[in-house]
Amino acid sequence: MKNKTNMLSSVLSKLSRYFVALIILVILLLSFSGFRVIQSGNVALIMRFGKLVGNTYEEQVHEPGLLVAFPFLIDEVIIIPVDNVIEQSVTLHYSEGKMTGVKTDGYVITGDQNIALISASVKYTISNPVDYTINISNASEIINAFVSSAMVDVSSNMSVDALMTSEQDSFAKKVASETQGKLDRIQSGISIATVELTKVSMPEEVKETYDKVNSASVQAKTILEDAELYKSKTSEYANSIYDSLISRAKISYSNSVASANESLAEFYGILEEYETNAETVRTRVFADKITALLSKIGRVRVVNEGETKIFIKLEK
Repeated sequence: MKNKTNMLSSVLSKLSRYFVALIILVILLLSFSGFRVIQSGNVALIMRFGKLVGNTYEEQVHEPGLLVAFPFLIDEVIIIPVDNVIEQSVTLHYSEGKMTGVKTDGYVITGDQNIALISASVKYTISNPVDYTINISNASEIINAFVSSAMVDVSSNMSVDALMTSEQDSFAKKVASETQGKLDRIQSGISIATVELTKVSMPEEVKETYDKVNSASVQAKTILEDAELYKSKTSEYANSIYDSLISRAKISYSNSVASANESLAEFYGILEEYETNAETVRTRVFADKITALLSKIGRVRVVNEGETKIFIKLEK
C-alpha cells in the first residue's frame, strides 16, 4: 500500500512539473507573440480588443520593420499589402452558351435594348489601410458588386454596336470611374487601377444575326467612305475646271477691255482731229484703209472679156 502511495505521489509530482513547464512555455509564447516583423511593401495596424490603436494616421499605421505589440489575446496585428496590385475577375454578367445560361448567370441591357455578355478583370490597390481595415470586411465581394453595378449603369447609356466594337475602352474607363466613386463614398481605402474587358459577346441565339447586321454595317460604312472619297475627288476636279474657266474669262475680259479702250482712244483722237479738219482726215483715213486692204491682196486674177465677176484673194 505504501509503495502504491509513493508511486502515485511520484507521478503527480512529474505531472505537476510538466504542467508548470507547459504554463511557462505558454507564457513565453504569449509574451513573444507581440513581436512581429513587417515585410517591405506592407504596413501593419494594431487592433486592441477590437479597437484601432492610435489617434492619428501616423500612430495607427506601422511601417515595415520590427513591431512590438501586446500578446495576441490583447492585440491583433493586421498586415496590409499596400504596394501589391490585387487582381480579380468579375463575371456576374457573362455566361457561356444559350439564353438559359444567360438567364442564370446574368447579362446587361444596352441603351438600344439589346443583350450583351461582359466579363472583366479589375486591378486595384489599398491606398488607405486605416479606412480599408475599419470599413471593409470582404474586399472581393465589394469590388464584384460595385463593378457589376457600374457595368449595368454604363451599358444602359450605350448602343450594343458601340459596346461590341469601338467603345470598349471608353466603357471600361467609365466603369472604373463609377466604381471608384462608389468606393470613395463608403471610404473603402481602395483605389481602382484599371478595368479591362476580358470577354464581350452576345448569346448564341442572336450572335449569327448580329454578325450579319454588323457585317452589313461595315459594308455600308465602306460604301459611304468610297462615296465620300469620290465626292472629294470630283469636287477637286470640278473646282480646278471652275478656277481655269474663271481665269480664262478674266484674261479674255481684260484683253477685250484693253482692246476696246485702245479703239476708243483712237476713235476719240481721230474725232478731235476730224472736227478741226474734216476733209484732210477723211482723205487720210480712206487712204490708210485702202493701203491696208491692198497690202492683204495675195493674188489677182485678170478676167476675160465678158466676165462680170472679179476674184481677189486676200492674204491671211
